[in-house]
Amino acid sequence: MLQSAWHEAPCTLGGLVLDWYESCSQELSAVTWLEERVVVKKIISALIVVILAGGVWWMMRPSGFDTDAPLVSQGGTIDLLRDLDTDNLAEGWVHRTFFTTSAADYQMTQEDGVAALRCSTDNTASILARDTQISLEALPFLHWQWKVTKPIESDVDEASKEGDDHPVRLFLVFSNETGERNAMEIIWSNKKYVPGDYKIIGDFHHYVANGLNENIGKWHSQTVDLRQIYSDIGGTGTPTLQTIGFFCDSDNTGAQSEGFFREVLLSETDS
Repeated sequence: MLQSAWHEAPCTLGGLVLDWYESCSQELSAVTWLEERVVVKKIISALIVVILAGGVWWMMRPSGFDTDAPLVSQGGTIDLLRDLDTDNLAEGWVHRTFFTTSAADYQMTQEDGVAALRCSTDNTASILARDTQISLEALPFLHWQWKVTKPIESDVDEASKEGDDHPVRLFLVFSNETGERNAMEIIWSNKKYVPGDYKIIGDFHHYVANGLNENIGKWHSQTVDLRQIYSDIGGTGTPTLQTIGFFCDSDNTGAQSEGFFREVLLSETDS
């Protein structure tokens, strides 16, 4: 009996220790689980704060074309290219490049004996833009002349994102009194569209002012009422022209292009 009890004692003691360990482990697991829940809640709360802050920043963020020297109306017509020096950009001008794409080439030159902005691409893209602060009530009309000497040669549909290249464009950003912004482009169509059409990719509007191969190699004079453009793209309130840029690209199709702008004017009248 004594021997039997002696042999059973370690087993009983071991069982008690094992029961105690399992009980402690369960309590520790419960504590760890609660602590993990607290940590997870804190992480989720922090993420929510970051997301909300990011959303507020995104809505209120400055444009990539904003400078401390916007072009303002001082009465009368504005000639956008008059003082442009592409070799030494003045304050208020921005050459906006894209992270994975080489920049297009913009150079003020002489074309047909007149000062003009030459825009050329070779599987490249960028925007040369002027920061502005011009009420469309004061200067509602945009006039310009352009000529395409090397069009985009591609079989990719220009209505698609993959074919969204144009030898010459004008990039415009509007804002209203509430700070709401609307951007759009005025484009030279490659093959598909005729003047007056809108090409829309997603919800982004491209107004077709000219294009097609039969118009290559000739100067074309254009005028648009920016108030009408702003209304067409869904703008509301009292609009201000916040950015006007020259945008030439061939990076989607891998093509080459060349075009010219001259006499780019903002004025009170349509003539």
